[in-house]
Amino acid sequence: MIEFKNLKKAFGDNVVLDGVDLLVEEGETLALLGPSGTGKSVLLKHAIGLLEADEGDVVVDGISISSATAEELKGVRRRLGYVFQNAALFDSLTVAENLCLAQDDENLTRGVSGCHQEAVELLRRVNMPADVLDKMPSELSGGMRKRVGVARAIASRPRYLLWDEPTTGLDPVNADNIDALILELGRELGVTSIVVTHDLDTAFEVGDRIALLYDGRIRALGTPDEMLANTDPIVMRFVRRSSIAAA
Repeated sequence: MIEFKNLKKAFGDNVVLDGVDLLVEEGETLALLGPSGTGKSVLLKHAIGLLEADEGDVVVDGISISSATAEELKGVRRRLGYVFQNAALFDSLTVAENLCLAQDDENLTRGVSGCHQEAVELLRRVNMPADVLDKMPSELSGGMRKRVGVARAIASRPRYLLWDEPTTGLDPVNADNIDALILELGRELGVTSIVVTHDLDTAFEVGDRIALLYDGRIRALGTPDEMLANTDPIVMRFVRRSSIAAA
């Protein structure tokens, strides 16, 4: 379970998060919508301790991120996979090395062959051929780097996944493939996910619930049907504009 408690964050005079309260239940996929620059990625980064809150807290499995020891934070991060918006691969490492580095093999029992085999399977799950394993990130297109980033995030078999615009820059076929992967991880493996997206199709496809972040707070929260029926003018306008943009 991930709980955001009255989370506040400002960068100078720019207040990005202004008291976010949000509970993500065990095993659910929460889709997080909101205008550009409203703080969706900032919210995710607090959950993994990449940013420090000005006020409030994030609690993951009962552990307060703001007051966690280094060892506790390390343990939380081992349970959290993060799909960065720009993939954030290590440029000096091959695709294979990026994926092997992320695999959860603390005792180094898998070996080079086992890591390579696992990397092939990870690429298959994001619709990529094994022949990219020896390539450097700079040799890949933006969409390919994005998919390798997804493969890296799931390499450690995390309990939680934080997806920052996972389908942005992907063609429709591969966007659908990522949507299907999010659903598979949730339904078959019980992974808890927060999916930040501008794509209304993705939000309504994968989200058990959908939240709208607006003016630094959660403006609306509900199932896809509840969000469609919401009569708040801001919610209605945002959903309608997102639908037009996705068409």
